[in-house]
Amino acid sequence: MRLGFIGTGGITEAIVTGLCGTDTPPEAIYISARSERRSKPLEEKYDRVTVLSQNQAIVDNSDIVVLAFLPAQAEGILNDLTFRQDQVVVTLLAGVPVSDIRQLSAPARHIVRAIPLPCTALRTGPVVMYPGNDDVFRLFSTVGSVIVPSQESQLDTFSIITALMAPFYAMTDTVAAWGEKQGLDRTQSAAYAAAMFKALATIAETTADGNLGTLVSESMTPGGLNETAMGVISENGGFKNLIMALDEVEKKVQNSN
Repeated sequence: MRLGFIGTGGITEAIVTGLCGTDTPPEAIYISARSERRSKPLEEKYDRVTVLSQNQAIVDNSDIVVLAFLPAQAEGILNDLTFRQDQVVVTLLAGVPVSDIRQLSAPARHIVRAIPLPCTALRTGPVVMYPGNDDVFRLFSTVGSVIVPSQESQLDTFSIITALMAPFYAMTDTVAAWGEKQGLDRTQSAAYAAAMFKALATIAETTADGNLGTLVSESMTPGGLNETAMGVISENGGFKNLIMALDEVEKKVQNSN
């Protein structure tokens, strides 16, 4: 499989890094020169990566073409390109529906919209894609856990959830700082907090029915530490601020669409 990226930003760098770290990387990966501070180091580091100065050359040499530029640039970039009917086009353009990309990349018949995260560089985390496509599914399965929703509109909801990355890091940092205040080494405090949350997330990920509420009750014993912590949090608004944040991000997404 030959893979091409139009747009070499942070998410392209993450995906390419993840793919090149697998046992079965793509046969060839072509990336655009912009931005040079990302594309040049990738070409120097990985034998399979080649930087091409022309976007059409990337399209011509690729079986799967990944669109990884700003949504506002879609028409300006795609109108100048000629795709093949048998090509798969994967769009990472937030808020741009599959139907728009299909029109702009005709006659390519297979259009997939995806939401990979920076953690693909470490070959972990979720990758949401729609619609299902065997080649794209296999590709992203090597760098993360692939989720295929039943409707394209659900991609926006998944995208909204990604707004919790910064709050998660802030929460982890707050815990680490509290540990340091109690006398722990900051590095050890941060490592412990991160490893604990990672382990908890792993347990949550294996919950078959998605009912994570059972984990909440199972983690608490009467009069125990977790019950005490949950009680304080509940008495001070609980997780209402979290829902408020997600609702506000949803409004922002809807307004931008």
